[in-house]
Amino acid sequence: MTDTLVSETQSRAPGRPRDTTLEASVLSATVDLLLERDTREVTMTAITERSGVSRAAIYRRWPSREELIAAALDSVRSGVEVTPSGSCLETILNAYEQASVVVDGRVGTLIKKRVALGLENEKLRALSWERHVSRRREPVAAEIRRGMETGEIGPGVDVEAMIDLINGMYYYQLVVRSAASEDPAAARERVRNAVRLVFEGAARRG
Repeated sequence: MTDTLVSETQSRAPGRPRDTTLEASVLSATVDLLLERDTREVTMTAITERSGVSRAAIYRRWPSREELIAAALDSVRSGVEVTPSGSCLETILNAYEQASVVVDGRVGTLIKKRVALGLENEKLRALSWERHVSRRREPVAAEIRRGMETGEIGPGVDVEAMIDLINGMYYYQLVVRSAASEDPAAARERVRNAVRLVFEGAARRG
């Protein structure tokens, strides 16, 4: 299998689509290692051995360990899907609650590892933001802009700052507070109330 994957990658002509089978194998192996080991042990050698893909083939796709880990961490995340449903506030609350449903134990563990890795490695944090995290914010930004157009949110609101506040509440709930030790419904309502406070402040800016 390894020889086939490497051979296909080496023979691929410029401009042709990349080998998605090879890519999936490497990302899956990296995710498994991140779940199983201390992050310092998730080396390119370990990833090569687990995936069965040559180091040369991996580096052709991801020029550095940081780029590969950033891509692997992003591969298990789903974006916040925003579907307008009444007010801007309810639309965003519904979108985040839907997204939080898929943050199970495995994904939650990887989110915490991403936070820890970002604190340790500035390059990884920058790559993760630039290539993955920032693009996931655009649907929320578009909905906030819609709220500004309808008058629900004041015209002078800093959209990026507003997203930071909302995301921070959900990250705090996931990473800092222990959801297992309390009623999930109470935790969900606390976050909803916090988001409502942000919207109240945004409305007053008008």
